This record gives sequence, structure tokens and C-alpha cells, in this order.
Amino acid sequence: MTKGRHMNKIVTTPRGDERIEIPSSVEEKITVRHPVGYPPKVAKKPAAPRPESLDGKTVYLVDCRFDDSIELLKQVQAWFGEHMPSVKTRVISLSATYQHDDPKTWNEIKANGDAAIVGVGHCSNCSPAVATHAITLETKYGVPTVALHTDKFEHVVASVTKMAGLPQAARAFVPMPVMGKTTEELRDYVYGKDPITGRPVMQEIVTALTTSLDA
Repeated sequence: MTKGRHMNKIVTTPRGDERIEIPSSVEEKITVRHPVGYPPKVAKKPAAPRPESLDGKTVYLVDCRFDDSIELLKQVQAWFGEHMPSVKTRVISLSATYQHDDPKTWNEIKANGDAAIVGVGHCSNCSPAVATHAITLETKYGVPTVALHTDKFEHVVASVTKMAGLPQAARAFVPMPVMGKTTEELRDYVYGKDPITGRPVMQEIVTALTTSLDA
């Protein structure tokens, strides 16, 4: 009963240098947790080796089935046709929605392609999915890959790639939104500058597909 009386004793707030004495009979333990927490362990993943040039290579343009993503990728295809006609491009859509992994598509790209552009990350759900698909192609299937996103999700993408073990994962950004835009507007996105870096979008993509990510 001694412990119970001590635990129920009312103690006033100390003043100045006054101290509160805790009876030695009180043996209750308190667990204190760190409010910041501890970061999870991240396993670093290797990037795929890059070709020195895309000349004569086949680049897959992977539509992740977000609204009008395929229309933007068609403009990427048009850019290659105009500026790098020796590059073969193929537009392909995921077998299902962007929420699901797609080994069938990844294996096709690995077997028949030399590089890939995956897009478009356009929302808080599909941007992480697009980044994850690109890293899967890059690290598990050995295909040099660039993920294409809208600029509003720059920080989300950076967080996802870091946690996935490939913080330097290649990506490029276009303005938001993509859905609902005309062909001319989407063309201006692709032929224009990355709103994050200020460099030409397609220059960033081509460079990312032909330059080691570890360089």
C-alpha cells in the first residue's frame, strides 16, 4: 500500500531551486521514445550501363496510363523523328494501370529495346509509381531509363528515388498539367525547357540515356 499512497500524493509545482523528491519505493519505469524516429536502411542499387550513343538504338516510350500521358510521349517520339531519325522509337502502354508492376512489359523492353522513357508522373500517386517503374527497369532489367514527370512533384520523386536506393535516377520534368492540353501545347513542353533545371527537356533525356549515372 505504501507505493499506492506515494503515487496518489498531490505534488505542487516547484518554485525556484526547490526540488521534488521521488520516494525510493516508486519503481515504475517510463519508456521514452525518440520523437524524430530512425530512418530506414536503404540498400543502394546499381544503375544500368549506358550506350555511348542512341544511333541505331531502339527506345521504348512507356505510357503508364495516366490521362493523356501517351499524347505527351507521342510528341517525344516526334522529336526523335525530327532530330534523331536514326533512333527507333516504340510507344507502348502498361498491361494494367500504373499501380501495378508489369514484368511482361519489362521483359519485352529488355529483349527488344536499348533504353526507355517512362511517363508521365502527374499526381501524388502516379509520380511515385512512375519513378518506381523506371528504377525497376533500370536496376532489375538492366535497361537505361528516364522517368518523365510534371514539375510539381519534384520533391516527391526525389524522396522516392532516394528510398529506392537510386537517388541519382534519371528524370526530366515538363510543366503541369499534361492532361487536357492540345497537341501544340504538349509539343511545346517536349521541345521546350525543363522548368526545374532550365535545360532543354530532350537534351536532358538523351544525355541521361547516354551518360553514366555514377559519373
